[in-house]
Amino acid sequence: MMQRFQRPAGLGVAVLLAAGLSACGQSEAPGCGGLQVGDPWVREAPSGMDVMGAYFTLDNSGDDTVVVNGVSSTQFERAEVHETVVNDDGQASMQPMERVVVPAGERVAFEPGGRHVMLFSPSQPYAAGDQVELILSCGSQDAELPAAAIVRANAPGVATDADAEPGMNHEDMNHGDADGNAGEADEEPAGEDAAGENETAGAADDSATAE
Repeated sequence: MMQRFQRPAGLGVAVLLAAGLSACGQSEAPGCGGLQVGDPWVREAPSGMDVMGAYFTLDNSGDDTVVVNGVSSTQFERAEVHETVVNDDGQASMQPMERVVVPAGERVAFEPGGRHVMLFSPSQPYAAGDQVELILSCGSQDAELPAAAIVRANAPGVATDADAEPGMNHEDMNHGDADGNAGEADEEPAGEDAAGENETAGAADDSATAE
């Protein structure tokens, strides 16, 4: 699934060295325009799990729309962009996203309970305080925008899991068809602010299929 998100081993290291891997990625590639990655972080995986969730904001300070084709990391076997959707019955489902559209002058958020990046099969265990490299692919030429994400045990502003409301189990959710234009979905799914607290816990099975 979403094979375009995979990257050849070692290529991201060169990008990392060249870009300095700042905590807030800013594009110098034409395909990424004025796109900036703000406050990137990755949730620490529960014990025994091999999948983690990544979150950040995308701000487009340029004059043109930017299309993000995918996210990858050389520190993980693969990455998939998902969106959490809650239907009228309150049932949550995960839907893969083929691209994310960020109009000029606008912000698109990746956050628990909404859009997020699933990172599968880490190259080593990552704990709170560690750094993870994320690479966004933009435009028709797949220009690369690097960002350094910090691994956290909890979402920023949440002291402990006890302070967060119950989350969602990634494995128990429906996985629907890809949404071709994420940036135009202005409404965030209904639900708890910390709806993604446990979304990684059930995602150990990398090959989860649509129900």
